Amino acid sequence: MDLLDFAIYVAPPLVVAIFLFGVGYRIGRYIFFWRRKPSALRRQRPLLKLFIGLIKTFLDPLIQGFKYRKGDFLGGLVALHILGVIPLIFLLGQHVAMFSYWIPFYLALRPLAIPSSITSSSLTALANVVPSSDMSWTFVNTVWGPLTVILNGDLLAILAIIGVSYKIGDKIVRLVHKLGNARIGDWYALVLLLAILVSGFMATHHLPSGETGTYRTVLGIHILLAELLVATLPFTKFWHFVFGYWYGKLHEWYDLKYNRGAL
Repeated sequence: MDLLDFAIYVAPPLVVAIFLFGVGYRIGRYIFFWRRKPSALRRQRPLLKLFIGLIKTFLDPLIQGFKYRKGDFLGGLVALHILGVIPLIFLLGQHVAMFSYWIPFYLALRPLAIPSSITSSSLTALANVVPSSDMSWTFVNTVWGPLTVILNGDLLAILAIIGVSYKIGDKIVRLVHKLGNARIGDWYALVLLLAILVSGFMATHHLPSGETGTYRTVLGIHILLAELLVATLPFTKFWHFVFGYWYGKLHEWYDLKYNRGAL
């Protein structure tokens, strides 16, 4: 058994078990360690105003980032999250195929799958050729059409690598100039994410060589690193992505705008 077989056939049950334990631990902390604090009487506000306040609660960090930290807005939010990691994780063709294997209803997203290489994107946009194949999966014709010049694994991976490298560089600069603290969890999350992106890009392009054993090792490393991210997700900064950010913003809206009437 090599690294790829271990990542595909052995590690997943352990990863799911650790992940579920972590989710239970985090949610348990919210439930059992929650303490009600005394607060002022709730100020009445029109329902429409509360709804607008809810939307603004989620938009405010984006607006503030655009106004006051343009580098972080472009590198961290746009390049890393919006154009990089999120579409890569959920819509890259290989990932859609893999998730569909484990989660059958994920097949619903198959029409939205994006191609991995910029070559197939160029064919989509520039070549007026309908591919001929007896396979059920069409690799070149997608619903994204010419947008695949941007929405392809190659370009999105490069944008995400630039974005996470920017975040690492930003933390180093801020640390040197004593402008903030950098926790071990921050470094762990960023370095792990960078390693996943680089190993995935290398596996897609059969780097550093096209030899089968090397390819299986690089792909195995990529999958194992991704599984490490999933397993440790509830215990690390990645938790904000699936729960912490959404819960935190809803709590902020409820406490400040609904309960205290800060509108």
